[in-house]
Amino acid sequence: MKIFKYLLALLILIPGRFFVNAQDIPPSTSLVYPGTDGRLVYIADSLGNKIPDFSNAGYKGGGVAIPYVAVKETVWPVLGDNSANIQAAVDRVSALPPDASGFRGAVLLKMGTYEIKNPVTIKASGVVLRGEGMSDIGTILIGKIPEDRRAVRGALINVNGGKPITVLEETKQEITDQYVPVGGRSFNIKSAKTFKVGDKVLVRRIGNQDWIKAIGEDSVSAGRNRWRPFNITYDRIIVGISGNTITMDAPVFTAVDSRWGGGEILKYNDERIEQVGIENLRGISEYNPEVRTVAYGNMDRPSFEDPKTRYEGNEYYSDENHLNNFIIISNARNVWVRNITALHFVTSVVQANAGSKWITVQDCRSIEPVSIRMGARRFIYQMNGQLCLVQRCFSQKGRHSFVLQGPEASGNVFLFCEAVNPYSTSEPHNRWVNGVLYDNVKAPLTARYWDYIIGWAGANIVFWNCEGDFLVQSPPTATNYSFGHIGINAVIFNAPLQDLTAPRGHVESMDRHVTPRSLYLTQLKDRLGEGAVKNITEEW
Repeated sequence: MKIFKYLLALLILIPGRFFVNAQDIPPSTSLVYPGTDGRLVYIADSLGNKIPDFSNAGYKGGGVAIPYVAVKETVWPVLGDNSANIQAAVDRVSALPPDASGFRGAVLLKMGTYEIKNPVTIKASGVVLRGEGMSDIGTILIGKIPEDRRAVRGALINVNGGKPITVLEETKQEITDQYVPVGGRSFNIKSAKTFKVGDKVLVRRIGNQDWIKAIGEDSVSAGRNRWRPFNITYDRIIVGISGNTITMDAPVFTAVDSRWGGGEILKYNDERIEQVGIENLRGISEYNPEVRTVAYGNMDRPSFEDPKTRYEGNEYYSDENHLNNFIIISNARNVWVRNITALHFVTSVVQANAGSKWITVQDCRSIEPVSIRMGARRFIYQMNGQLCLVQRCFSQKGRHSFVLQGPEASGNVFLFCEAVNPYSTSEPHNRWVNGVLYDNVKAPLTARYWDYIIGWAGANIVFWNCEGDFLVQSPPTATNYSFGHIGINAVIFNAPLQDLTAPRGHVESMDRHVTPRSLYLTQLKDRLGEGAVKNITEEW
């Protein structure tokens, strides 16, 4: 029935006859496409690697509607500093017993303006911080310029569980398969006797010195930035055991290969906080408007001979002695941020740190960040955790607007997002970010080899029906992909830092979108049904 409706929508009605214009039917890709039953078909390479299933990204593992939590404390704005009042209300709700769903209650900040000198921190599960609107007549939090210069790198609001997971090394079992491919969810271990369905586990993908050499990151030219061996850990739940075969809830995003050290599975204790929400707020970072510069301005007149004047342009506000971030999430899972507007922050609207999991950020806006327009600034939506979903979010004048850093950043999705007037590309930015989907994102995008400092920024990255200029390169032992991209496949930002000799990625259907419209939503429908899609979006 679904396929019939889809085809019917493409028919052109002429009296007495139906015609289908073949040019109106989006093409399929060669690696993932709808089968005759409407479900996606995946084509694996000779090693079994395939386009991964990204549908576990988001609150509660994807497809779960964000709940409305009852108000237990109400705060009104007062003259002067409001930090203590808000923190006290958060602490009182944090002390309440959780209900059957794990929620203690919401703190409601009534409409008005709140000056805040000290950060607000949520340290307990089941607490929601809610305003009465993200507009200029809603709930407005003004982060005052910190008196202590060291505090500027902090955030106005912190979700911080305090304790990370505790790995139980004594439970470690070696993966016995020679190769577990990208997109794989099952593997064999020496003995599964101590594991059961429902266990929280880490899957360690080991990367030894031979792997570092294979991907070219042992180069002498890298100097102190030469890579050292490192492991990638995937935070998973066991959903099936058959003999010594383990099946997880979500796939691996870098292949586990015995040549590079193989892999391991371990249990862990989880003391992270969860069921935390921040919603319906506007955050403003106060800054000094007298601090201005022309350096790194419009990026239209590069002068690489003199770094001090590189990219000179029109004068703009460049103060950096103010709050870097609006919201930082650490040691937490099942967290949401929605209906947020942020103005003037140096670095991020939302930053989810490594160790966070199942985060949804949706319907948020970043406007007029204030900083120098150069490196380490304006990483607007920064997802460094796992299985995070950022959807319907907007960035103005960001640099790396939709960005990730580090190998722990995996399985994340950016969906129906847009960056306007950007000063650099949205991208996996640093050291083997792996398994990320940019789905219907309008922004300049890259998945590339950066330079000797950053190296291979991302692996097994997928661009799906995106719009904007882009560059896709593939590292050894992995592939980056572009499907249905409308834009120029070219270097557009940071050209002097590019290695244009790096291998090209897999590109299909340039300048024409492909079917299905959204890979993430189709994968979610295949896994959980149409109801799950309707729980999180009206775009379907």
